[in-house]
Amino acid sequence: MSAARKRAGGFTLIEVMITVVIIAILSAIAYPSYREQIAKGKRAQVKASLSQAQQWLERHYSENYSYAKAANGTDVNQDGGAFKTQFGTSPLPGEGAANYNIALTPTGKGTGYTLKATRTGSMNGDRCGDYVVTSTGRKSVENYTGFNAALAAASECWN
Repeated sequence: MSAARKRAGGFTLIEVMITVVIIAILSAIAYPSYREQIAKGKRAQVKASLSQAQQWLERHYSENYSYAKAANGTDVNQDGGAFKTQFGTSPLPGEGAANYNIALTPTGKGTGYTLKATRTGSMNGDRCGDYVVTSTGRKSVENYTGFNAALAAASECWN
């Protein structure tokens, strides 16, 4: 066999290393963007869960005149209660691993409430922090990182 024929049979180590470096650079650029898109999807999911919980609470209030108690006097927020079994986590119970735990805190003897979605699982270190919404419709975030002010965090994270 001729020398030219042997050489044409494969790639040199330099060519392989250049290819690996190019792939590594592309991965380093793409991976953070990919992670942020996944986090955005999970944030959208918790906002939808909070909205569903608010709608349920408003229906409950119109039937029972209280956000905290059912007509028979049972606490909707207790373990096994209607709220916790339906809206205790995001995604909703039975739909996958929890990214947020949702807690209901009735206020004013059941005439108001605060819902708080606390990060857990894969969202534990998310920069948007914990989502909070009240019966008056006030939306905010707590325990956020990477924002200069609470207003900036709430504006970006709730949109």
